[in-house]
Amino acid sequence: MITTCLLSSCKKKFVDDFVIQVYKFEDNKDYSLYVPVGLSEDKTKITSAPGTSSRWPIKLFANYYLNGSMGVNSGYLSITKEEYNLFEIKPSVDSMYSYIVDVDPYSEFYLSIDGDIFKNENSIYGIDTALINSLIRLDELEKYFVRLK
Repeated sequence: MITTCLLSSCKKKFVDDFVIQVYKFEDNKDYSLYVPVGLSEDKTKITSAPGTSSRWPIKLFANYYLNGSMGVNSGYLSITKEEYNLFEIKPSVDSMYSYIVDVDPYSEFYLSIDGDIFKNENSIYGIDTALINSLIRLDELEKYFVRLK
């Protein structure tokens, strides 16, 4: 949400940020229950860590997953999201790095070009997973997504 203030009145404008990630783990590993962290380009530092998370990735056709990642430069901790959410005090970024089990988990990673195409208010998280599954089946993800890996 962006708030624009003019003199004493504020107008709120909602920004529709509808980014969709579709990815596949290397060697059919499954980190979908584990905590992702954002890593630097050289994979030596954690650049972002989640707060409390209740959103899980959605499993798609052929072992692809939808969202729930920190991006193409994600690494995964050995801690599940359920365990992480139980911590009263989250581990520091330095101590989190020692829990990383994979710094290069993806064999494929796609980012939507225009997420509006996949909007469906009646589907999970408002995303038309049936359409995305169809694109996977037809090997047409790159028609609507940019392949980052």
